[in-house]
Amino acid sequence: MRFACLAILALVPLCVAPPATADEPAPLNMVVMDPLAAPLSCPCVEGYAQRKYEELAKYLTKKLGREVKVAFGESVARGMEKGEFDEVHIVIGKDSVVRADAAKLKVKAVPVAQLTGKDGSTTQTGLVVVRSSDSAKKVSDLSGYRILYGPQECDEKFAAPRDLLAAAGIDVVAAEQAETSAACSDGACKIIEWGDSQNAAAVISSYAAPLLEGCGTINKGDLRVVGETKPVPFVTAFVNGSLADDEQQEVRETLLDVMYEPELLLSLETLKGFVPLTKEYKDKYKKSKDAPPAGEKLGVLPVSGLEDRGPPDGGPPGAGPQVVAANSSPEQEATLGWTGWRGPHRDGRVRALPTRLPEKLPQVWQVPLAHSGLGGIAATDKYVVIGDRNLPNTGDEFRCYDAATGNLLWIVDYPAEGALDYDNTPRATPLIVAGEDELLGPRVILQGAFGHLSCVDLATGIIYWQKNIRDEFGADSELVWGTCSSPLVVDGKLIVTPGAPEASIAALDLMTGLALWQTPGETSGYGSLIVATLGGKRQIVGHDRVSLGGWDVETGERLWTLKPPRSGDFNVPTPIEVDGKLLVTTEGNGTRLYAFDADGKIIPEPTALQMQLAPDMSTPVVVGSRLYCVCQQLYCLDLAGSLAELCELQDPALGDYAPIIADDKHLLILGHGGELLLIDISGESLTITSRTFLFDDPETREAELYSHPAIVGNRLYVRGETSLACFELQ
Repeated sequence: MRFACLAILALVPLCVAPPATADEPAPLNMVVMDPLAAPLSCPCVEGYAQRKYEELAKYLTKKLGREVKVAFGESVARGMEKGEFDEVHIVIGKDSVVRADAAKLKVKAVPVAQLTGKDGSTTQTGLVVVRSSDSAKKVSDLSGYRILYGPQECDEKFAAPRDLLAAAGIDVVAAEQAETSAACSDGACKIIEWGDSQNAAAVISSYAAPLLEGCGTINKGDLRVVGETKPVPFVTAFVNGSLADDEQQEVRETLLDVMYEPELLLSLETLKGFVPLTKEYKDKYKKSKDAPPAGEKLGVLPVSGLEDRGPPDGGPPGAGPQVVAANSSPEQEATLGWTGWRGPHRDGRVRALPTRLPEKLPQVWQVPLAHSGLGGIAATDKYVVIGDRNLPNTGDEFRCYDAATGNLLWIVDYPAEGALDYDNTPRATPLIVAGEDELLGPRVILQGAFGHLSCVDLATGIIYWQKNIRDEFGADSELVWGTCSSPLVVDGKLIVTPGAPEASIAALDLMTGLALWQTPGETSGYGSLIVATLGGKRQIVGHDRVSLGGWDVETGERLWTLKPPRSGDFNVPTPIEVDGKLLVTTEGNGTRLYAFDADGKIIPEPTALQMQLAPDMSTPVVVGSRLYCVCQQLYCLDLAGSLAELCELQDPALGDYAPIIADDKHLLILGHGGELLLIDISGESLTITSRTFLFDDPETREAELYSHPAIVGNRLYVRGETSLACFELQ
C-alpha cells in the first residue's frame, strides 16, 4: 500500500461563495486533504486512519443551517474535481501541504482551527529511519549517507529533517538538489531494497509509521528510527478568505464546538476535536521570512474575530499576552466538561458566561451532603463527582450523580480516620480522564485528605486500583490540612505529591497505579501542580512546602528550585503560565512574574512584583493582559506592564477567598454566603451587573464556601455548606 504525500496537481481558484437566498442558503463546499481520512488511506490498522469526514459534513450542515458538501483529494484541485465543485469554502488537510497548494493558486485562505489526534496533539514529526542492521545509531552518524526526503511541501519530511541534520553537523545539500520520494512507503522500501549497497536513510511521517507495518508495506523490525524532527503542525482547517468575516467566524466556532460531540470525536479519531490556533502556530507564521502578503499567499491573516477564541467583537481592553493552558494534557479534556481542578486547563476559563443573571437562578436539582467541604467538583454532561465523608466522619465517601437529574449513581467509600484542621473532607478535586481504549471507558481519580487514592470507572464506580500514597512512599510528616494537591495527568502519567523524603512528587501509571518515577524532596505544599512549557522545556511546575520547583515530565528530575525571600508561605494558589512566563502569588511574597532561561530554568529575579495582592488561597484568572484575583477585594492587575493595579472592586461578598470563573468579558465569582456575582470586565472599571444568592439555608448564608464550582454547558454546580446543587445559567 502506498501512502503518497498530498500533491499539487492543478491551479484552481478558491472562489467566493455565491450570495445565499433568504429561503435557502447556498451550500458550502469542503475539500478534505487529511491523509488520515478514510478515502485517502486504508483500513489496515484497526481504529486508525479511517476518519469519517462525511459525519463532520452532516454536523456542519445541521449547525450552520446550510448544506455542507464534502469531497476528498490529495490537492484542492483533485477534491474539487471529485466533488464536481465550482468553488470551495473549507479545506482541511496537512497544514504545510494546504499552504503550498494555496500559495501556488495565489489565493487567500485563512487557518481557523487545528484538529487534534487521538493523543490530543495538533502536531506531527518526521522520523529519520535506517535499516535495522545499519550501523548508524543517531542523526550525527549519517555523514555521507544518501538521504531520501519527502516532497518539499511536506514540512515534516523536508524542511524539518533538513534542520535536524544541519543541527547535527551533517552537510545538507541545496533544496533543489535534495533527493525526494513521493510517499513514505517509497522511501522506506527503497532503503530496504538497496540493502548494504547504499548507506542510506529515509524520512517518513510520524503518522504514517503505524500504517507501513500495518499494511504489510514493510515487515516489523525492518527499519529503525535514528532521529525525530521538531513537531510541525499537522491537520489544519482553513476557510476561504473571500467569505464574509461573520461566515468565517461561524465556521470556526462550529468546528471548535466539535469537542462537545462525543460520537463525532470518535468518527474523526480525535481526542479534543478542533482547537484554536496555538500561540506557537501563530508566531511561526507571523515570524516566517516566507510569510506571504495578504491576499496573495496563505498566512495567518488579520481576519476580524479569528485571532483568539472569543466573541467576534474581541475581548477586554489591553488584550495582549494570552494565558497558555496550565494543564494542557489531553486526557483532561477527553470526556468534555469541567474535568478537574479549575476546569480542563486548570485556568478557570470557560468559553462563554451569561451577560446577566436573573434575581433567582433556576435550580435544577439539589442533594444533601454529610459535611461541609473544601474539595472542588468535577463534571461532564453526564456525571457530577464530589468528595464527602460518612456521617460518623470516619471514612471518605466519593459520590457520582446523574448530571441531568441529581440521582445518585454510585459511591466509593473506605475507612479514613483522623483529625484535620477544617474537618476531614477530601481537599483535592476529582480528576476525570479518558480510558485507554473503547473497552475501558472514562475514569475518575479520587484523592482523600489522608492520602487515599483511587482510580474508578466514571460510569459505574468500579474500582480499577486503590492505594494510600503516603503509606506507599513512606510519608511521615504531620498532616495539618491534609493531602491537598489535586492530581494531574500528563502523557498517561498520574502525578501526585506524597510529600515523602524519597518521594516528594511521584508519577504513577494511570492504568495500574504502579510507580513510574519518584523524586526526593520536601513535604508537600497545599497547592496543585500544572504542566507548562517554560524556556522551551516542558515541565511539571508547583510548590512543595518551602519552595517553587520544576520537574521533568519523563524522569521526574528536579530541574530548578526557587525559595522566596520570605519563608512561611502556605503555597496554596496554583501557578499560572502566561505567555512563556510563570505567574506566582502567595500570602507572604505577593504576586510575581518570572521568566526562564534557554535551559528551562527559572530566572530568580522576577520580571514584575506586586506586594498588595497576596492571597492565602485564591488563585487568579488571566484574561488577555489582565489578572483578576480576590483577596479582601477584587484586584485587576496589568500583566503587560509591571503588575500595576489597574482597578479594584470592594464588596461585602468578597472576602479572603472567592473562586473565579471567567470568559473574555465577564467574571463569575462565588462569594461569601453563596452569593454569586457577575462582573463586567470589558471596560476600564469592574462593574457588578448581577448578583444572586444561590442557597436559602442559614448555614450556607453565613459560611465561606471554599469548594470551587464547576460549569458544563449552561449548568452550574455549586457546593453549599450542606448540599450540592445544580443551577441553570441560561
